[in-house]
Amino acid sequence: MKSCKTSFVSFGSRLPVISISVALLSLLLYFRSDIAPYLQYDRVLIADGQLWRLITGHFTHWSFDHFLWCTITFIALGSICEQLNRKGFVISLGASAFIIPVVSWLADPGMLLYRGLSGICSSVFIVGAMLMMRKAFVDRDWANLILPAAAGFLFFGKIVYEFISGQALFVHSSDMFSPVPLAHLVGGVIGLLTAAFVVVKTRKGAIYPARGKDLSRTLEMCIK
Repeated sequence: MKSCKTSFVSFGSRLPVISISVALLSLLLYFRSDIAPYLQYDRVLIADGQLWRLITGHFTHWSFDHFLWCTITFIALGSICEQLNRKGFVISLGASAFIIPVVSWLADPGMLLYRGLSGICSSVFIVGAMLMMRKAFVDRDWANLILPAAAGFLFFGKIVYEFISGQALFVHSSDMFSPVPLAHLVGGVIGLLTAAFVVVKTRKGAIYPARGKDLSRTLEMCIK
């Protein structure tokens, strides 16, 4: 019985429950589109005191394409990041959810409405990429260092494209909405800072699952 319970707890700790929960919330709000106007970032109404919109706006979307791209991207990146380091993932998620709308409020007064997970996705993506690079560097696995590094450069290239063109790279921008590269840039910077914090404050054994000799030493300590 103890073994089964331990296995269940271990499985639960590996399951990206936070990523799945956020995706399910976005799915629920997409199908309840009548609720979205009461949750979206609305500068005028936030100024009137509806401060919850700063956070809840992330979980609403403008169209099916917008919802699909944001949610699939988030659950894919979030699952990877959450399993690499759940603490870093939670910090990234919480910090970006709060800081992105605040910076947007201060730096872009012309942005009256905002919806979508893309800013949070940017933060989570950079955290995951940086932790993967860190792991590859520690393991001297140069082949697996190239992919996340290249992805990081492409990410910032995407932001430059959005600033210059005013168009989203992956989602079709219609009259309904336009991309907000500032949110993506802020998310990326938060991701960089979060990854740096995690790497500095957390030992390698706590960031990545023990393996090989590390696993053997861990088992020996448990037995003793």
